[in-house]
Amino acid sequence: MAQSLLEFTMQTKGIEYLVAIGFMILFIFFWQFLNAKEAPERVPARAGVAETAKAIKEMVGGFLVPDGLHFHPGHAWVKAENSNMAYVGMSDFAQKLVGKIDEVHLPEVGSEIRLGETLLSMKIDSKSIDMLSPVDGKVVSINQEVKRSPEIINSDPYGRGWLIEVQAPKMSAKLKSLLKGGLAVKWMEEVGNKLFLQMNRDLGVVYQDGGLPVEGMARTLDKNRWDEIVKEFFLFSDQ
Repeated sequence: MAQSLLEFTMQTKGIEYLVAIGFMILFIFFWQFLNAKEAPERVPARAGVAETAKAIKEMVGGFLVPDGLHFHPGHAWVKAENSNMAYVGMSDFAQKLVGKIDEVHLPEVGSEIRLGETLLSMKIDSKSIDMLSPVDGKVVSINQEVKRSPEIINSDPYGRGWLIEVQAPKMSAKLKSLLKGGLAVKWMEEVGNKLFLQMNRDLGVVYQDGGLPVEGMARTLDKNRWDEIVKEFFLFSDQ
């Protein structure tokens, strides 16, 4: 009788253990289901710049540097659409450096642009600022929305704020002289450090509102000669 009772007890405990283990497994699956995290959502393509904003955006020192774009040291970007076509725009660093843009003058459709030559001019307050072209090619379209509302460049420089569409044979070969991926990130780190060192020296203040750079940083540095600071970063200082 004692042996039978022991066997009964062991069998009962075994069942209890199995039930407990089963409950724990179900609880784990249920907990994972409740706390499941969605995969990061990619930003949709916008306003004709196919795939431009789909790249995951990397923040470097408070400035966006999307993967998949090629950057000119004068702070224009290029997004190749195929072997002959590309879109051109202004970097996040550039738009934060100049601040609110009042007017933007783009090249005419059908005109030729040359790498390192003037691509566009912006009117900011009473001053005019030029930007260099990052690539050679023929202008096949311009962003009319940006011409009407230049502030779009400030709010969405890599999406709706694209500037022109360019046509050129062997576009991929033309982009080899520009910065992309890790090189672009390193370059942006160096540019940001250069600016922040200057801001530290002149103002003693670098960041505002949670660590992001102040919009219109050049004017924050020097109200009288901010355009000279912009030209230095846009590579117009010696022209």
